[in-house]
Amino acid sequence: MPLGDAPNYSTPRTLGLALVSILGSLAHFALGALDYGNVSRYLGLWGMLLAALLLVFGILSLIRYAEAHDAMTDPHPRTPMYGTPHQSLTFVIGLSLNALCALTALAWATAGQLVPWHLAAAAINLWAVWLAWRGKPGRGED
Repeated sequence: MPLGDAPNYSTPRTLGLALVSILGSLAHFALGALDYGNVSRYLGLWGMLLAALLLVFGILSLIRYAEAHDAMTDPHPRTPMYGTPHQSLTFVIGLSLNALCALTALAWATAGQLVPWHLAAAAINLWAVWLAWRGKPGRGED
């Protein structure tokens, strides 16, 4: 990342990834509560675990976005925000968690009764996968 570019966490795509991840996790929680009895216990627990991890990821990304915007206006920055190792790892984790949630939603759609809703949750996760892929460091904004 060239000097002078905004930190990757401060981009609108990062905000979108955080919000879409939170939306996807809440959709999986709601569908898990409504359709839990119609699938195997292990698929249900796996889906709920992934939804919890995705919720944590979304909230932490949202906090990091707010911190990056605050740090950009700080006249005396205390830590550098460029080239941190976890900056690219955040997008890899977001991509992985959302892809796993999308696959779980598809598996749940084949076993559960709320098929259109599970497919909608998978579509939300695929949107987040696209945002994570497009937002990873080194790709640049459109």
